[in-house]
Amino acid sequence: MDKASKNEKKDNKTFGIKFIDTYLEKRAIAKYNHDPMDEFTRFLMMSFAAILMALGTHFFKYPNSFVIGGVEGMSIIISTFLPLTRAELTLIINILLLIVAFFVLGKHFTLRTGYVAILNSLTALALDYIAPVHGSLTNNKMLELIYTLILSAIGSAILFNLAASSGGTDIIAMIIKKYSALEVGKSLLVVDSTFTFLSIWIFDMEIGLLSFLGLFLKGVFVDVIIQSMNTDKLFIIITTKPKEIGEFIRDDLNRSATVLDGLGLYKGVNRSVFFLVLSPKEAPRTKLFLKQIDPYAFITIINTSKIIGKGFYLTNDGK
Repeated sequence: MDKASKNEKKDNKTFGIKFIDTYLEKRAIAKYNHDPMDEFTRFLMMSFAAILMALGTHFFKYPNSFVIGGVEGMSIIISTFLPLTRAELTLIINILLLIVAFFVLGKHFTLRTGYVAILNSLTALALDYIAPVHGSLTNNKMLELIYTLILSAIGSAILFNLAASSGGTDIIAMIIKKYSALEVGKSLLVVDSTFTFLSIWIFDMEIGLLSFLGLFLKGVFVDVIIQSMNTDKLFIIITTKPKEIGEFIRDDLNRSATVLDGLGLYKGVNRSVFFLVLSPKEAPRTKLFLKQIDPYAFITIINTSKIIGKGFYLTNDGK
């Protein structure tokens, strides 16, 4: 290796290290300030969700012919009539739907949805060549259905939190909504259940019933995962040490709170009442501090979700 090549390699390595350090420093500052997720992190999360969903599709959904809605379900049905693989059909259908979406639903929706849809399709297509699967991995269809749902639900929940979409039948549902009185959820159910119903006729009763079960449970799984991802802690703190607790909230947590004057009913002692919302990571640290600074404080902690306000927006789209 000549000197020029060595210097170029060294410069590339230095640039890479500097880029990572700068990014991590910016994320640390943003985390302290409770800023929304930046575009690069959002891009990485969308990519992770798309790849995760493709893994579930390739290893569990396609081999078992689970028609659980989505473009993948459509491709499983259509693959019985055309000499194309299910992954190839999924890519073709997604491209066609994105072209339609561009003219019907607009450029912004198409670009935001297109990246996830195409990456998902290309990942499944690549896996078809790298790690082909020709049948059930375990011969236990119920077990593989559960893994299909878990991977799909996690990916869908991540995308939902990022105000993104995996495209596919979501596009059809949006178009139906635009030209009819049906809501998106009902439109999506109509489209997905149509193909799921066809699976009974094309495959067999077992596949069809498992697909219907998967279609129903997918929504449940997504709701549970979204709720767990969005759960925050509402603290109601009744204390006689407002100064120390206020400084901890403001200076250590970089948060704010609403403070009210309260009066103890039993002894008639004046107390301060703090209303404070924290992330699950901040809650244990706060509980420990409160126990140390005011062992007699009365604390109520309530699980809550869908907090709207500064410091709790995941993305700028949440505003």
